[in-house]
Amino acid sequence: MKWENLLDTNALSIRIMVKNHSNPFTLTNVMRVMMLLSLCLPSLLSQANAGDRPNIVLILCDDLGYADVGFNAKQFGVNTDVVTPNIDSIASKGTIFSQAYVAHPFCGPSRMALLSGRMPHCFGGQKNLPDVAKNLRDYNEKGIPESETLISTVLHNSGYRTACIGKWHLGDAKPFHPNSRGFDEFFGFLGGGHQYYPSITDKVEPKVNDYQFYLQRNREDSKSPEGAYLTDMLTDEASKFITQSVAADEPFFLYLAYNAPHSPLQGKTEDLKFLYPDHKPSNPQNGINFQDYEKRQNYVAMVYAVDRGVGQLFKTLNDPNQDQDTADSVVNNTLVVFLSDNGGKILQAGNNAPLMDDKGSTHEGGIRVPMFMHWPGKLPVGQVFEHPVLALDLYPTFAGLASAEIPDNKMLDGEDIWADLKEGRNPHRDETIFWLRHHGGGNEIAIRHGDLKAYRKNFGNWQVFDVTSDVGESSDLAKANSNFLKQRIPEGASWAKTHLEPQWHDTEGSLKSWIENDMPKYDESFALKSPQISAAITEPPKRQAPTDWTKAEYIAVEKIKWKKNGWRWNLSKVESNFAEIDTNNDGIASGKERQAWFANKKGN
Repeated sequence: MKWENLLDTNALSIRIMVKNHSNPFTLTNVMRVMMLLSLCLPSLLSQANAGDRPNIVLILCDDLGYADVGFNAKQFGVNTDVVTPNIDSIASKGTIFSQAYVAHPFCGPSRMALLSGRMPHCFGGQKNLPDVAKNLRDYNEKGIPESETLISTVLHNSGYRTACIGKWHLGDAKPFHPNSRGFDEFFGFLGGGHQYYPSITDKVEPKVNDYQFYLQRNREDSKSPEGAYLTDMLTDEASKFITQSVAADEPFFLYLAYNAPHSPLQGKTEDLKFLYPDHKPSNPQNGINFQDYEKRQNYVAMVYAVDRGVGQLFKTLNDPNQDQDTADSVVNNTLVVFLSDNGGKILQAGNNAPLMDDKGSTHEGGIRVPMFMHWPGKLPVGQVFEHPVLALDLYPTFAGLASAEIPDNKMLDGEDIWADLKEGRNPHRDETIFWLRHHGGGNEIAIRHGDLKAYRKNFGNWQVFDVTSDVGESSDLAKANSNFLKQRIPEGASWAKTHLEPQWHDTEGSLKSWIENDMPKYDESFALKSPQISAAITEPPKRQAPTDWTKAEYIAVEKIKWKKNGWRWNLSKVESNFAEIDTNNDGIASGKERQAWFANKKGN
């Protein structure tokens, strides 16, 4: 008997055509069919599953002010001069987040947290990597640890095409390069910033800082076209990647990290002329360029270029092959997330109204950022999600949507928030959220639980703010919330014990200050004594043995266990269990107490 097997992967069918009328159902032939199925079905099912998984586009701005996109300024009633029609239109068709937080108030550490899903302090990444041109100590050979599996690797290993376009700032050496960390494609720059007309700096020799280096395409230097504007170059590369991915019929993850509106403030000439047609240059013989405009005018033009880029990306998603036919549109199967790496920098023309402070601070102005998500038919349209969400949540959320496997030993500090977004629930209702940055000889700390946030800078008084009703942190509620501080400060102290010291410093002066000030000074930073609360606060419980756990430590261990087992986190249940374990009410779950509790549970 002759058999001919046709595999149609598009229709997911195997057609076995019998060439004669003899009985095909012999044992031999049935075994042949089963063998074919066993070989083909895994691949076919994988392709079917890929069709259900969304493309993911993560757009990150650099130092974008809280009120420097129209959709965010509008929700807080802030007058703004920014022009962002594309971003605002897309945000209005998706879900806007009024309480979106990054993990750290400045560049490198925030990005490391975003892509690793971990607080950067846990692996010593809480300071910016230095300018490579400084050749500072051995820091050029350092970067985000290889032990941290990035979300790009997780998605790549699950069958996604991956690209990083724009700013990296996670390390220059080969082990830390984007192409070594899960990205198939890279175009951009590895350091902390760049000039916006790179063809000019291409000609500069010697190159004395990162901002003058050639752009890179994968691992090779790439010379820029004469007069090309960097924001537009990044947009064009991102659009090209989308087109190629759709043509390849593969799901894709695009990480588009604009460096705008980070300094240097260099607007595109055409944008400046369009936005400020009545502007008269102070020195006309130099022609019209960014040097003839004020800081804020350049800043607004730079954001306008980002807006134009976001608009172009959506046009590409809607018509990937650009044939004026949207039959190949992937908009409805693409999740787009837009946010900033930290707050705007006021001295560089950023506007964080109505928030307190700016980039570098753990006040809201440094860590609370504009954010929206867009995915037609999958997310509420035109709604504001009014609960806290973290940039740390994106890693597990993306992995969940992609049905991607996270390594068993991978630690994550965020949550898969997808179900909560769809149901309008607070994904961090019972959790305590921490921020800390090293500040000279001290630390700036923020601890949020519920609507209240404790704040302290460099050994000053602890303050408490209700950051839902008082987003500007203008009313200190510490005196009325001494019990809140009594709970939160020991939690912060326990959290700080999980930190490593910085594995690099951005300047020699920073390293010298660290040593001379005997940093990190966590015992002093998390001291309970303060004039407003000293009467209400007692010292934290003291362990008698290494196996003894404070309440905060017990909760941290349980949280890891619950995540690993796929259980929905229930802080109230865990706190109730701790109260049962702590039979002598000393605030410690000793090893003996835990053993007795487990034995009792097992017996019952």
